[in-house]
Formats: sequence, structure tokens, C-alpha cells
Amino acid sequence: MKLLNIFRKKEETTDDVTEVIVPEVTKELFIEEETTSSEEFSEAGRYNLERIYAFASKDFEEKGYDDALINPDHSYSSDNIRLLKYDFHILIKRAFKSYEDYIKDIEFHIESRNNAGLIDTVKLLETALIKTKDSIAEVKLIEEDFLNDAGLIDRVSLSYKRGFTRGLAAMSDQILEKNV
Repeated sequence: MKLLNIFRKKEETTDDVTEVIVPEVTKELFIEEETTSSEEFSEAGRYNLERIYAFASKDFEEKGYDDALINPDHSYSSDNIRLLKYDFHILIKRAFKSYEDYIKDIEFHIESRNNAGLIDTVKLLETALIKTKDSIAEVKLIEEDFLNDAGLIDRVSLSYKRGFTRGLAAMSDQILEKNV
């Protein structure tokens, strides 16, 4: 009898070892949630004035300083300034495109909500349209300044140049400290 009990205990323990792991299935795997109109409109802000101002307000001195330590040639500095200008111009173009798409969306919503008789919603949408057109006018001014190498892009260039000059000076200071 004891022999049979030994075999039974082994069978019981093997059942405990085999567990089935069930992966967790999330709702997002099967259901795509729709964006509401307010979420749709907030996506228009991806490339807007705030992104342009954020880029222009970055401190490029550190980048210029590091670049001077890597390659102290002025042509390298000029090339990097040109690249920064290209990046800035890309932001401007993307802002225009983003605002144009946003205006098309707003105009569609104004027309459809007007047809539905939602006067308050139409007024809100018209206000958003006016604000967007004001933002486009401001981006146009920034682009004009950009084309004249003035305004925000001048700040970016000066910041980088200052850092590059500081990097060159730091290299010279190191040489002087070693030899003096």
C-alpha cells in the first residue's frame, strides 16, 4: 500500500508544476478608439509657433563649443550654422502646412455645424479660425525675417557662433597652460 501512495504523491506534484500562463489581452489590441474633435484640433499644434519659438530659444552655445573642440575649422562652423538654418526653415514650412490643414478642418466643421444649427459651436470654431490665421501671419513675419537673416534665426546663429568662439578660446587656453 505504501508503494501505491508514493506513486500517487508524485502524480499530485506533477499537476502542481504544470501551470498555464494566460497572456493579458488589452482593449487596445482589438479596439481603436476614435479621436474627438478637440483631440483632432490639438494635433494641429504639433508644428506651430511654439515649436518655432522653442527651437529659437534653445541654447546653441554648447553645441558650438563642442563642435569647436571636435573640429576648430571655421568652414565646419559655417556648415553647422547652415544646417541650423535649414532645420529652422523646415520648422517654418511644417508650421505653414500644419496650420493650412488645421484651417481646412475648421472650415469643414464650421460648415457642418452651421448646417446642424449649432450656433455656439460655430462661433467657437470661427474664433479658432481667426486665431489660426493670426498665427499664420506671425509665421509669415518670422519667415520674412529668416529670409533676411534677422530676428529669431539671427539669435540661433549668434548663439552657435558664441559657443564656437568660446570653444576655440578654450583650446588655446589649454595649449597655453601646457606650455607655460
